[in-house]
Amino acid sequence: MSPLLAAALLLACTGDEEPVYDQFNAPDDVLTVEVGVAELLPPVSIELWSNTGELVVGSASVDPGGGPGGTLHSVVVEVSDDYQDLVDRASVRTASGDRGEDEYDMVRDYADEGVYKLEIQSVADEGERRTDTLTIRLWDETSGGDTG
Repeated sequence: MSPLLAAALLLACTGDEEPVYDQFNAPDDVLTVEVGVAELLPPVSIELWSNTGELVVGSASVDPGGGPGGTLHSVVVEVSDDYQDLVDRASVRTASGDRGEDEYDMVRDYADEGVYKLEIQSVADEGERRTDTLTIRLWDETSGGDTG
């Protein structure tokens, strides 16, 4: 084998390429959470829809659905059995008004590969009140990773 061909094969199999993901669910799968209210609010939940909006592929909930600053919220995603093999990861994108946006990967439950969970603590100054949005994103790995 020529040294040039061997070098090309070696470079192609380094495995340094990051995986590429496509969003599996609808981009408007959003939960809202009230931050800065005096009491803990009941849980809120939504159905998660396919990327075309034609099929329900799971559900998401946040408990509590609101509370004072410092409240710990449990976000749970359950992907339907028919689709859990197609979802490789889940994340939550938060939008908190002037506090900005962020995105967090959720933890997959080892006992049920269709369940993901994340604990998020709301932050608010005294007297601050707002409605945060949590966009649930399911991801399907489409390419990348080890190629060698």
